[in-house]
Amino acid sequence: MVELLIATALGLILTLGVTQIYLSGNETYRQTQGLAHAQESTRFVSAIMAPDLRSAGSFGCLAEMGRPLDQVVDNRLNGGLTVPLAQALQGWEYNNTGPGDNVTLAGAMATPGAGNWASGTVGANLPANLVGSVVTNSDVLVVNAMTPLGVPVNAANPQNGNSINLIDNSGVPVNRVVLATLGDCSAGELFQKSNNANSSSITMAGGNVNPGNNGNNFNLTYEPQTRVYEFTSTAYYIGQGTNGEPALFRRLLTPLEAPQEMVSGVETLQILYGVDTSGTNAADDYLPADQIANWNTVVSVRFSVMTRSQDEVLDNPNNRNFDMLGSQVAQANNGDRRVRLVSVGTTAIRGRM
Repeated sequence: MVELLIATALGLILTLGVTQIYLSGNETYRQTQGLAHAQESTRFVSAIMAPDLRSAGSFGCLAEMGRPLDQVVDNRLNGGLTVPLAQALQGWEYNNTGPGDNVTLAGAMATPGAGNWASGTVGANLPANLVGSVVTNSDVLVVNAMTPLGVPVNAANPQNGNSINLIDNSGVPVNRVVLATLGDCSAGELFQKSNNANSSSITMAGGNVNPGNNGNNFNLTYEPQTRVYEFTSTAYYIGQGTNGEPALFRRLLTPLEAPQEMVSGVETLQILYGVDTSGTNAADDYLPADQIANWNTVVSVRFSVMTRSQDEVLDNPNNRNFDMLGSQVAQANNGDRRVRLVSVGTTAIRGRM
């Protein structure tokens, strides 16, 4: 009987030990998975934003002419651009979230009105197309860029009425905005196209699409050396994802398209802009968007994101403060049990170097 009791006791001790090892291993696994998810989200954000920031303001051969773009490019679009064509980018700072500010993230996601953001340009509230999409305490960035078409113009027949002929399909989706320049880059036209990506031409739309053009006939005559670029004006911000989590969104503003959810679990985005005040093509200081007096002096962008795990995997609430580019960011309600990471990236604008 004594031997039986001893064996039973030993069996219980072994069972408890194995159970404890299992529970501890499971907890470690969940925490490791949570950390991996936050790290992966961080890498995705950098992989998405950095290339677009590097190409901001890459206005092709026009940038080499030494003349203001508004003197070279005939903007045929109806209505103005969200960010002026000559600017590489523009940002909006959420009020009281800059360096030296103490920020407490909201317990529940909310999308306040446009007046909660400010840009260095007086009266420049958050763009109307983004109001109701951006969550509290997150900055916003809009990037202008152009991408050259990989398909050259048909040298034998470069233009046919309101179409520029290519040697193959353009690959540019319907209703996108393009810029066509003369071969010597002395002039160009910005307009919305009307035909599909599988068409071997770029056809100028009329006024029956949004935003449409002020007429559908070219004011220039294009030749075999004509160059064609796709123009994009793209916003980056934090909104509420389809699963209820905060997420990084990208939205094409010209022409306006539906938002794209890029990375889930991104809690906030903080941005500073490197300004060149000495003419050295290098940043002399990094400032929030509401302190930028001239956006054409911005030569680099420094961005910080806070990413979090999908589940609550920590033993105790994560109530620590995080330094995000000089802003002290705290969690709502003294935190939850999610793993959080803060990352910082700096990207030089290639066209300003």
